[in-house]
Amino acid sequence: MIKNFIYLDEQKLYSFSSQLFEGVTEYFLNQHAYEHEEQETQRGTITSGRAIADAVKEASSSTSKKFLHDYSFNLFEAELIKKELLLDVTDDNFTFEQICNSGKSFVRIRSKGKFVDTKEIQELFKHFNEIGHAIAAAQLTPDFQELEKLKNEGKNNKKAKELQSQLDQQIRLIISDSDLALPKIILDGLDTMIEQFGDDLVRFQQHVGDVEFSSCMSPESFRDSIKSICKKYARKTAKEFVVLGTICHSHDTQEADIQSASDEDCLQQHLIGLAENLYDLEQMFASKGDTEIIIEPIAVYTEL
Repeated sequence: MIKNFIYLDEQKLYSFSSQLFEGVTEYFLNQHAYEHEEQETQRGTITSGRAIADAVKEASSSTSKKFLHDYSFNLFEAELIKKELLLDVTDDNFTFEQICNSGKSFVRIRSKGKFVDTKEIQELFKHFNEIGHAIAAAQLTPDFQELEKLKNEGKNNKKAKELQSQLDQQIRLIISDSDLALPKIILDGLDTMIEQFGDDLVRFQQHVGDVEFSSCMSPESFRDSIKSICKKYARKTAKEFVVLGTICHSHDTQEADIQSASDEDCLQQHLIGLAENLYDLEQMFASKGDTEIIIEPIAVYTEL
C-alpha cells in the first residue's frame, strides 16, 4: 500500500527507531552536517535495522530527502507489527476501556476526521465583524455600483448621500438579522481566552465507535500548510486518514488539589498552590472528554 504522508514527525520516528532497531543512532548525523567518512557499524542483527540506519544516514545530509524518511517509517511500522507493539483500531472493534488497558506502546487509527486549528479560529474571531460587514455589503453590490456612479457625477450629489445613508442602514439590518457580528467585548474576551489557554497545535479528531481520538500535531511536521491540506481534503475529510502514534492521555485524569496556603508558607508553596489553580482553570477551558484519547502522532497519512 502506497502512503501519502500529510504529517511526519521525523525526530520522533528516528528516536523510537534507534531504540527499536538498536544502533541506528550510530549512523545519525546532524541535518546540517556533512557525512562522516567512517566505516559503518551495526550493533543489531536485524536486516531492517541496517536499512533504516542507511536511510537515516542519507537523509541527514545537508539536502534531506523526504522519500528516505518515508521509507524509514515503513520499516518502523512493519517492525511494530512484527513485534506486536501496535494496537490497530478500526471500526468499533475496541471499547474505550480496552484501548486504555491494552498495554500496547503504539496505536494506529484508521478513520475519517476533522482538523481543528486553534490559531486559525483565533484569527477568524479577530476579523469576525469585518467579514460579517463584507458579506452584508456583497449582497448590495448593484446598489453600491449605482452609488459610485452618483459620486462620480459630483462631490455634493444629494442622491449619492441619500443612497449612502440607505445602504449603511441596510448593512446594519442584514448584519443584525443574520448574526454576522459580535459585540467587541465578546470578541476581545474570546481572544484573551484563546491566547491564554490555546496553543500552536493542530488537532485531528477521529471517532471510532464511541471513542474520540484527538491527535495533537506540531505545525513544523506537516508536509504542507494546514490551510492547503484543508482545501485539498476538506476540513472534515471525505477520505480515511491513518494516524500512528502513542497514547499520551486516556484515563486516570487527576483532579485539582486546591488547598488554602497559610501566611507561614514559603513563596514556593504559594506558587505550587497557584499551579493547582491554573490546572483547574485549564480543565474548565480544555478538559478531555470522558471517552476521548489524546494521541501524540508520529505520522498521519492516506493510503493510495
